[in-house]
Amino acid sequence: MLQDTVFSEGEGDAWFERNRQHFEQVEDPVVPFLLSQTIDPHSILEIGSSRGDRLAQLHQHYRTSVTAVDPAAAAVAEGQKLFPVVQFLVATASHLPLTDESYDLVIANMVFHWIDRKSLLVSAGEIDRVLKPEGYLLIGDFAPFTPKKIPYHHCAEHEMYTYKQNYPELFLATGGYAMVAQQILHHLWLKPEPAIPERERVSLTLLRKVAGGIYVQPEPYSPLS
Repeated sequence: MLQDTVFSEGEGDAWFERNRQHFEQVEDPVVPFLLSQTIDPHSILEIGSSRGDRLAQLHQHYRTSVTAVDPAAAAVAEGQKLFPVVQFLVATASHLPLTDESYDLVIANMVFHWIDRKSLLVSAGEIDRVLKPEGYLLIGDFAPFTPKKIPYHHCAEHEMYTYKQNYPELFLATGGYAMVAQQILHHLWLKPEPAIPERERVSLTLLRKVAGGIYVQPEPYSPLS
């Protein structure tokens, strides 16, 4: 069974209950990072939004439409009560019930490392599909120097892992995205530090989807005579 399915069928709700206390106790670095950039989104989608706290803050600043996608029905139900300004959908990154090129900012913070490897590229493709050309993609996730596969112990009846690696590379490698800004943080403190242990490195990376891609015109071809 795909990890995405396990989260949709109950583990997402269990994760939400285990981490409920952190929503108001932990400072969110994503909002100040985005507000430090010269962007003005008119439609924002967050994947893995939980109950939508971050989107509610961004709506207050940008005064724009905000859409939340999360597999945890319990988090979505609570978010609908707390933040009526947010449109909520229960779904996963690999199956976004949204129209093509409908958002000019997509946020996926601490999401990619949960995604089953069988649906990783599908999920990346879905994100690309719903993001407008010249729109922005914010990826926040663990950033070890080499990829790591770590057993997930909270769901013993299934063989599950977290996969920690450089996820912005997925999009940059297509030639269709450009790096805008990046910040390296400590996972526990969510603040920059001079030296962060590899297992605690987190990156916030803002990418821009470039219409037509980033390609260099080759030199004129001159066949050998």
